[in-house]
Amino acid sequence: MMRRRLPAIAKAAAWCVAALAASLAGCASGRYSPGGVPAGASRDEVLRVMGPPTATFTMPDGRERLEYNRMPAGKQTFMIDLDAGGHMAHWENVLDESHFAAIVAGMRREDVLRLIGPPTFTARYALPAPGITWLYRFETIQRCLLFEVSFDVATGKVLDGDYPPDPGCADNAAR
Repeated sequence: MMRRRLPAIAKAAAWCVAALAASLAGCASGRYSPGGVPAGASRDEVLRVMGPPTATFTMPDGRERLEYNRMPAGKQTFMIDLDAGGHMAHWENVLDESHFAAIVAGMRREDVLRLIGPPTFTARYALPAPGITWLYRFETIQRCLLFEVSFDVATGKVLDGDYPPDPGCADNAAR
C-alpha cells in the first residue's frame, strides 16, 4: 500500500514545488519589481507597468526618482531613476547594506527618505536624549536583523545607524 501512495505523494510534492516556484517568479516580476519595465521606458510606461509610485523625489541634479516600497510587510523598496528626458535610467532595490552605509551622521531625514524610502516602523526613545529611530526590515543572509537609523528629535538629523536583532522574528522571540 505504501509503494502505491509514494508516487502520488511525490507528484503532489512536485506540483507544490512548481506552484511555489511560479508564485515566487511572479513576485520577482510585474508589479512587484521594475524588472518588467523595459530599459529606457518613458515615465508613462513605468507608471503603466508599475502603477503609481509610493513617493516621488527630485534628486540633487534635478532628475526625478520614483519610489515603490513594499512596506510594511515587504523587505524591498525599489527606486527608479529617470533621466533628464523622463526615461528610466536605472532601478534598484535600495534596502541593502551598501545603501545603509551611505547614511552618515548629520544627514537630514529627507535625504534618508530619498535614499532608502520610509521605514518599516518607528520607535521613540528618551535617553540619552530624545530621539526617534527608523527601523527597516531587509533581505539578508543573516537572519532576523533590522537596519536602524536614529535621529535627533530637535534637529531631525541622523545620529547613527546599527543592525539590531528583529524583535518580530521567531528566532529572537525566545531570547
